[in-house]
Amino acid sequence: MANNTDRLVHRLLDIGLSQEMIDLSLPDWWVAEDNESPSARAMASMLLARRLNLDPTTLLDDEVPLGFLHTGVSKFKHMRLADGVRRDALVGFATGVGRILLSMAENEPGHVVPANPLELRKALISGRPFVSFGDVIAACWSLGVPVLHLRVFPAQTKGVTAIAVKLGARHAILVARESGFDAQYMFHVAHELGHIALGHLGEGGAIVDADPNDPANKRDELIDDEEEQSADAYAQALLTGAPSFEVFGSEEMRGRQRLGTGRELATRAQQLSGELAVDPGHLVMVFGHSTGDWELAFAAANQLPRQPHKPGSLVNRVMWSQLGELQADEHSIAFLQAVAPI
Repeated sequence: MANNTDRLVHRLLDIGLSQEMIDLSLPDWWVAEDNESPSARAMASMLLARRLNLDPTTLLDDEVPLGFLHTGVSKFKHMRLADGVRRDALVGFATGVGRILLSMAENEPGHVVPANPLELRKALISGRPFVSFGDVIAACWSLGVPVLHLRVFPAQTKGVTAIAVKLGARHAILVARESGFDAQYMFHVAHELGHIALGHLGEGGAIVDADPNDPANKRDELIDDEEEQSADAYAQALLTGAPSFEVFGSEEMRGRQRLGTGRELATRAQQLSGELAVDPGHLVMVFGHSTGDWELAFAAANQLPRQPHKPGSLVNRVMWSQLGELQADEHSIAFLQAVAPI
């Protein structure tokens, strides 16, 4: 780990990267004295450029401000993050992780993600009671869109939930928000898949989605647009069969007046799940979104069957299983293991 007299570390801190991110991105052997070694600086610069999407020429010259490589247009949804170091660091990190992930998953051929979510739903629900969390993750991988759960971030961000990146003709989804509920996590992934399917990402671009309900996001900072609405509609149609999905009647929509306990709401959701072929967990999340009564929705979700592990752990378990016998270089494997452990 580099110490506080390290020139390179100070330059990385100055562009908004966290100390944790810097420690993970630098090679294990790096010490402050390596600043005086041209060969050590060159090797460290190569790794930093790959991992964080930094311009390697700016890494080699202390007199030149550090800069990120320009890739493509980045879009920030449900949040306003002004141009500056935090924005560049977030996009640079996501691009770097996406590039490494896609290079390691190169044996997974890319396919066109159906623009019609009902087409994908039909394929997923065949012989199944509903489209589940596992179905959505498996669909992404089968379409050549690897999914990864991030455990480390380059800088403080406001309520980021997930990031979709496009490099060449390939896409990847990086989930940034852990959830105790499969259904909530599933919707974030389905939403990013919607962005990909509907062509919202340009070459080398990224879409950064934040949770509009996160207390870290001020209401007057939130941005919603047609792309967000269409990605939401895509996710809803994939999970429910209807882009604009409402299920509970007017009396039930009054929340506690009709469905007074989490157990009652969970029971009702399980009944409707069989009738509508929709995940009961998603049904209670729809209730929470429609009524604003998230306390009751989460109480109901806690009454439904759950996986023993959190969704992010399962996503990374699937990722490492899909990557199989890795042919990537040891530096790429080590970095991915650091930012996306099980």
